Amino acid sequence: MIFGESWAKDVYRRMVWGPVSKGLIGTPGPFDQWMVRGAGRLAAQVAKRKHQEVLTNLHRAFPSGVTPGGESVERVVSDTFAAHFAHQYIGFSFDSCTPQSWSSYLEIRGLERLRGMVGPSRGVVIAHPHMGPAQLPLHVLGQLGFDMIQIGGGRNTRVQLSPTGEWARLRREELELRMPVRVHDGKQFLRPVLRAVQHGSVVMSAADGTGGGDEIGKRLSRIVLEQRMGIAVGSVWLAAMAQVPLLTLHCFRNPRPGAMYVAEIGDEIPLDRDQPMADILEDGADHLSAWLDRVLRAHPGDWLFWDGFAPGALLP
Repeated sequence: MIFGESWAKDVYRRMVWGPVSKGLIGTPGPFDQWMVRGAGRLAAQVAKRKHQEVLTNLHRAFPSGVTPGGESVERVVSDTFAAHFAHQYIGFSFDSCTPQSWSSYLEIRGLERLRGMVGPSRGVVIAHPHMGPAQLPLHVLGQLGFDMIQIGGGRNTRVQLSPTGEWARLRREELELRMPVRVHDGKQFLRPVLRAVQHGSVVMSAADGTGGGDEIGKRLSRIVLEQRMGIAVGSVWLAAMAQVPLLTLHCFRNPRPGAMYVAEIGDEIPLDRDQPMADILEDGADHLSAWLDRVLRAHPGDWLFWDGFAPGALLP
């Protein structure tokens, strides 16, 4: 979610990235995530304009007002705010989410599939949507010994940050540096990433957008949730060029006892590498859009981009 700049937001930032962060960083997990999710639900009641924006866009995807899982879209709004806060402040958890404690944060389904594909001369490309705390699977897989690379969207945002906003952004980046992960700016040449994945690295790249600012990379128009939106096919291109498998991963709140979140690694997306690259990208976009449609219908409250699910943003 993108919230506009204001003096009240700057006061909030000073509180959260100052004393609140000091109190939560390093606390036994996943207490910190319970706290930030609760704050997100509170924000859903306070931020009336953003609440209405998300609700309107949910109705665009689910005109009946009920999701395929039987939840009212009104309830899903609260879930999306909780998911946004979980993602925004996942950095508070990086110190306490260790090789010994990560299982209280995350259950990984399909981990053995990933392990079976990665070797010294072959890595894997993983396409993912912005769901739940999107960097948590990245962090945990790094803790487990995978050579993880995240393709990011650079530093451009949809709004011009205030000086306090820049300070908060830098604080967040400081925490992200604690992940055992390399971050590659998607606006830079991808040749180093291509070489790395050919030698055993695991690269994660978003299929649904960059999270703010100018969209980067090639996008192909497909139908998702009954609306036409752009699907990022950078992950398809990278897997095809590197001759490595392309997998999917989505992260969502665990509704059952156990770890707080689930990261589900999907089956390999088939790519006919004998086709011209343009056809490979078109075919890959078909697979990614069908997968994205399924996971967003199954876990709508975990997606972070509902405020952009409107004409002029994610939608043409």
